[in-house]
Amino acid sequence: MTMVSYTCSIAMIALVLGVGLAFLRLIKGPTLHDRVVALDLIATLLVGLTTISSIQTGNEVFLYVAMVVALFSFIGTMGFCWYLQQEQQP
Repeated sequence: MTMVSYTCSIAMIALVLGVGLAFLRLIKGPTLHDRVVALDLIATLLVGLTTISSIQTGNEVFLYVAMVVALFSFIGTMGFCWYLQQEQQP
């Protein structure tokens, strides 16, 4: 086992734990704002997992998938923020 694969395995474990904790926040979030932040965090962690998978396999297609997921995550978060801002204004 090389140092790169060992480091990637540890990073993947940490990211999966982060996804689990963010999923708990998504379920338990007392407000909609907390749930939006948790959903954005899950998407960001999934981008990290996809990138690490690309490093481990040497397949650059995973990087393109990560970029698309990051783009849709950003657009979705901005949409939620716009909705929450419109909801607060009288």
